[in-house]
Amino acid sequence: MDEVLFRALAERVAGYLDGVDRLATAQPWEAGRELRRLAGAWRSLLGQHTPTGRKRRCGGCPAPRGSPAMCSVWRVAGAWFARA
Repeated sequence: MDEVLFRALAERVAGYLDGVDRLATAQPWEAGRELRRLAGAWRSLLGQHTPTGRKRRCGGCPAPRGSPAMCSVWRVAGAWFARA
């Protein structure tokens, strides 16, 4: 995946998850805790699937040789968290 496009997607997704963390502070204790846990789990999962190497392939998915395509984890995150 193109580095500039990935960076834009990653910033948008991070902004969404930061918003979830902010929203969690305004919720009752248990709901806020679960929202923070969910955001943390997504951050951890996305961190495991961050593109690496010269060809910028996913570090967590077995991809076909030479495939620069974005992995399914980032596609789902983009579809749900980076929408307008």
